[in-house]
Amino acid sequence: MSTDIHTLIWLFPVAFMFHDFEEIIFWELWLDKHGDEVKRRLPAFLAKRVDTIVGKSTAQAALPISLIFSLTVLSAFLATEYQTYGPFLLASGVFFLHGFMHVGQAVAMRRYIPAVITSVGIVIPYGLVLYSRLISAGIVGWTGLLIDFLLGVVLTVPFILVMHAVGDYVYTRAVRLLIR
Repeated sequence: MSTDIHTLIWLFPVAFMFHDFEEIIFWELWLDKHGDEVKRRLPAFLAKRVDTIVGKSTAQAALPISLIFSLTVLSAFLATEYQTYGPFLLASGVFFLHGFMHVGQAVAMRRYIPAVITSVGIVIPYGLVLYSRLISAGIVGWTGLLIDFLLGVVLTVPFILVMHAVGDYVYTRAVRLLIR
């Protein structure tokens, strides 16, 4: 693996954190102001699930994000050290598509959405450079990339809901244990 690709793979957790810093910083304030509108625009089955996420404090939201960050680091490690690219391609593909989701949300709501700035400035450009280099190096082909993107589309919502459920569990236990 070339140094260039090695570096690009390790930039995934860095790009993820810059993106999620924007999301974390504006999470609570933005949702306090626009959370009801978000829930109204969602299909009923999804609004019920999202309701548990929308009411979170910044600290409560940061825990699942830190769990997901740990998985970005693990996927980058597996790709660079063991040439096990599947988890990395799936995780980075979800991240790339997630950037487009934020742009779509901002267009649909006609306003700033937390993380849309880094989606346009970091997430999408990073994905374009990453995938062009991975394809050029023969690490993944268009078919494999498309499969990873499709898997990402199918798994993203359940994955985020599970990460938030695990985060809630850990957060509740940590608060009970550490803050008495």
